Amino acid sequence: MPEPLPVNVVLADLDSQWNASNVVEPFFIEVTGNNEPIRFDLNRGDHVIGRAGSPAFDEEPIGNWKYGNRTYGIELEVYTRSGRQRLYDLMAEIRRLCHSRMHSLTNFQRQQFMGFEEETQEHANVWMGTIEIELVNNAVLLET
Repeated sequence: MPEPLPVNVVLADLDSQWNASNVVEPFFIEVTGNNEPIRFDLNRGDHVIGRAGSPAFDEEPIGNWKYGNRTYGIELEVYTRSGRQRLYDLMAEIRRLCHSRMHSLTNFQRQQFMGFEEETQEHANVWMGTIEIELVNNAVLLET
């Protein structure tokens, strides 16, 4: 069985379940690891950039090391030009989806919203924050 791609799964779920009546849907971009710079136009709308977190994958054996707990880290960078309140509205919608769809992802037992960090940089009229999400599979058979 191929390993699931957690960033792809989360971004696809956010895209399909986003409630535009709460917050206008942003553009979703997945960082694939190539060395090309990411370019996006905030004049067209808000953007959510998905990438593997740190650590991207963690495995903790339990008991006799036949089973273990697996966690996959994901970071979502949220960018907007529409103000700080808009940044927090985008974060709240992502948090709402994580909580309401906690057990809805096929390849993972649980999706957890871990936190949000607002990044204050020297960019004029650009608000940015980083959201941490974990996907968890507990007590799964460890392949040898």
